Amino acid sequence: MLNNIKTYCFQRSLTLFIKVSLLTTISLLASACNSLTSAAHSEPPTLAAPSVALVLGGGGTKGFAHVGVIKALEKNGIKPSLVVGTSAGSIIGSIYASGYTPARLEQLALTTTDSELMDFTLSNQGFVAGNKLKNFINTHVRQRPIEDLPIAFAAVVAEKHSLKKAVLTTGDTGLAVQASSSVPNIFIAPRIPAKVGKKYIDGGVVSLVPVDSARDLGADIVIAVDVTAPSIKNTSANSYKINLSQLRSLSSFWGLLENSIIANASASANGLSNNRSTQMRLERDRADIVIIPDVGHLSSLDSSQRQTLISAGERAANEQIPAIKRLINAKTSSKYTKLQ
Repeated sequence: MLNNIKTYCFQRSLTLFIKVSLLTTISLLASACNSLTSAAHSEPPTLAAPSVALVLGGGGTKGFAHVGVIKALEKNGIKPSLVVGTSAGSIIGSIYASGYTPARLEQLALTTTDSELMDFTLSNQGFVAGNKLKNFINTHVRQRPIEDLPIAFAAVVAEKHSLKKAVLTTGDTGLAVQASSSVPNIFIAPRIPAKVGKKYIDGGVVSLVPVDSARDLGADIVIAVDVTAPSIKNTSANSYKINLSQLRSLSSFWGLLENSIIANASASANGLSNNRSTQMRLERDRADIVIIPDVGHLSSLDSSQRQTLISAGERAANEQIPAIKRLINAKTSSKYTKLQ
């Protein structure tokens, strides 16, 4: 009997001990969870950085100024998440988006020869085939399609017959740049997709500084670079026609891009509205920041002043750095507020 009582008491004590231990453990776990939750709530949410688009306009040889703009931006810690380019801007932009540092980009700009980019041909469609340009771009982006570039990239083109704008964000990078740089009557318009698709020409026909395209792609901040003259004057297409003998006298591949004035003149001859240049200027002004390098006094046909053009782009961008930083900070604060 005594043994039974002792056994009973021992079992009761053991049960009570287990209950107390479980309650203590649960209490400690609950306290720890509350502490973790409080700590998590006390930490501010991560600031959402605004997406910054760098829009590089057409401009023939003057497009070398884009390199200087990129140098200044990166030197000040400003790296775009999207690059949109037209014509010469698509050439510089695609290589930059592929991962080139400003130093490498500048070195390439200063050392690339016209023979690496220009392949003359005899055709009723144009004087330059464009295959060298396509291959040059694909070599420097390491054969990657647009969608695989480290920085999001888009090339702006125009469908040859309808003159409808198209924004290329996937596919063959070199082919996209070739199309975006194919000045009508000078370069043979490539087909996209190759051989079977529609023909596309210089994006400068419809969007010389493609700000709206950057907005459509989701950019919070658009920094546009315009390397053309202060105003684009409508001039008769006949005054811009270039015959083969004139073409041979032009020493620069970049000069043939002629800041898309040739493209605009040709488009006007095909029935493009006379106010197209005004519309494109208004589009440029819809950017948050417009950088205009002082290159109006330099010829678009002269590629011997590449360093001068690069320096002009860098100076113009440096002047805008404070405004760009203020805008990025303001947009960052705005996004942070929305997260609260």
